[in-house]
Order: sequence, then C-alpha cells, then structure tokens
Amino acid sequence: MISKLCSLWAADKGMNTLEMSRISVALAQWTFDATNKLSYRSVHASRPERLLAHLGKMVLAPLVNKFGAREVVSASLFGRTLLMPAEHPLPATMARFPQYNSPLLLAVDAIAAQTVSPVSIIDVGANVGDTVAMIEQHRPGFSSFLCIEADSRLAELCSLNHADNPRVIVKRCFIGEEEGAAVWLHDDGRANPSTKLALTDQMSDPSNYDRLTRMDKAASEFVEKTGNLSMIKVDTEGYDFSVLRSGPNLLREYQPSILFEWFPKLLEGLNEPVWSGFEYLGLFGYRHFVFFTNRGDFYCKISDPDRLFLRSLASVALRDSGVGYFDVFASTQVAICEHLVEASIELMSNTPAPNNSHVPLQK
Repeated sequence: MISKLCSLWAADKGMNTLEMSRISVALAQWTFDATNKLSYRSVHASRPERLLAHLGKMVLAPLVNKFGAREVVSASLFGRTLLMPAEHPLPATMARFPQYNSPLLLAVDAIAAQTVSPVSIIDVGANVGDTVAMIEQHRPGFSSFLCIEADSRLAELCSLNHADNPRVIVKRCFIGEEEGAAVWLHDDGRANPSTKLALTDQMSDPSNYDRLTRMDKAASEFVEKTGNLSMIKVDTEGYDFSVLRSGPNLLREYQPSILFEWFPKLLEGLNEPVWSGFEYLGLFGYRHFVFFTNRGDFYCKISDPDRLFLRSLASVALRDSGVGYFDVFASTQVAICEHLVEASIELMSNTPAPNNSHVPLQK
C-alpha cells in the first residue's frame, strides 16, 4: 500500500526515475533504522516495552522485505558509517547481543600480547568489511588486512567502506581447496551468501560460473608485502574447512592464529565430518582450541580434541537452537589461547546476561 501511494504521489508530482529511486532508498533507510531501534528495545527495556518492540518488528517485517530489497543503506557501527545492503542483519544482531564479536577483538589482543611484529590479517568472507571496522576501532592503525569476498556487491561495499585506509586490500574471489572448480553463490536474502559447487551435468554454460582459487594463491602477494601473517578469519557458511585446506603453505610457514565458524548442521549437509578440519589443522601444529557460542560467549578450551569430544560438542549445537554453531579460535601457541580464555572469563563476569538470552540468534 505504501509503495503504491509513493508511486502515485511521485507520478502526480511528475517525478523521474532518479527521484523515485531516492524515495525507495529513503524508505529502505527508514525501515532499516526502525528495525534496528526495535531490536535494541527488544532487549534493553522493561518487559512490556520488549513485548511491544517484538510486536513492532513483526509489523515492520513486510515493509523491510518490500523496501529493503537490493537497496544500500548506511549504519553507524564501530565508530564509523558503513554502507551495507538493507537486508543486512548485523546492526540488529549487535543491538541484541553487544558481545557478539567480542571473541574477535579478544583474539586480536591475545595475539598482540605475544608478538612485536606488525599484525596482518586475512579475512575470508569479509562481507562489507565489518571485521576491519571493529579492529580499527579497537586498535587503530594496528593491522593490515586482506579482505576476500566472493559476492561482487559486498566486495564493492567493503572497498567503499575502507577506501580511506591504505592498509586494507579487497579482493573479490572464491576460496576453496578444489582449484578451478566451478562455483556459484546462493543468496540467503540476508546479505550472507554461501558458495555452492556447480555440478558438471547441470551446467548449461560453464562460462557463466566463477572458479575456486586456493588461499595460498590469493594471499601470496599480500603476505609477501607484509612479511608475516598473524591471523586468518574465516566465515563462509559451512565451507570454512575447505578454505583452510586451501592454504597449507600459509599454515606451514606462518602458523597464524585462526578464527573460524564451526557449523555442524551445515557440515552435515556437505557430508563433511565435524572433526575433519581440526585433524587437518593438527598436521600443522594446531593443538589448542577455544570455543565460543554464536553470541560471543566463552564456552570451553581444549588441547588436542579427539573425535568423541568434537562429536559431543557438535551434538550440543545440533540439538540446541540457542547455540547453533560455535566460533572457534585455533593456535599453535598455548599462551595465546590462555590469554584469550582469561580475557573472556573476565569479560563475562563483568557483562550481564541479556534479557532474552534464551532466544536463538538468527545469523
């Protein structure tokens, strides 16, 4: 109804396509901002206000879907303005779970405590560059970044968001172990696309598909320029193990700390054993692991996890929708993991649980 009224109003005013586009962007921004404010109130308010906020989000959802599709909006996050698709869930997630990205920042602190070298970071699945924004706010000028993003739209927004930072390199490519394999992107409607392998017998035109590149190859120039590699962060919707297996030379030579997403349900869909990535990392000396829930809360630390432990932890994620997946920090140095755990425990002891801590996080 609102869309029809806007079209009629614009036509009555003799507006052209550009002016209509501006109206569309303005409506997308309005619904985006309103949703994020309601998300905040749904957690940080009295019970009656929280209920009203949840109701407001339900009413607003159709408008978000109508006006947010394919529009770019701006969000004030991490001390700066970030451009992102209107359907992006990050601002609402941060409003509900402020500690959501704390493992990343605590991991950077733990790495910094054990090194005197400049810190360089590879971010595979960089999206709009939110990881860079977080770390730059937390430790300005501390790191150099290679942001790798498969989605051309998101890669462009990442470049725009950090055009003023010469320490940020953005590369658009698909990362995986099967060099040259044909792939395509599955859009989940929430600005969080995932890579899918194309089946040869289903390809109408092979030239329409992108191809996988190994991380060793994609990052070689960056690592050569920086002279070191401190951390690899991977968030690729179930393909994290494949991404890590595409970088054996980087893992062997630099042994960077790693922060990856461990999503047992997605791994099951890929017929990937939940323990396979851990055993692969073990070949390069990665013995120490720290697990965080999908909300950023510390869960446990273990060295040399066996398959039974990993299967039991995977069963927690599979059965408990409030967990869903774990963010996992891996290191060859026990001191880094111990520093990370101590900082995580201190943070949790000083952070009150959210009012809706039982509500599953929708990634």
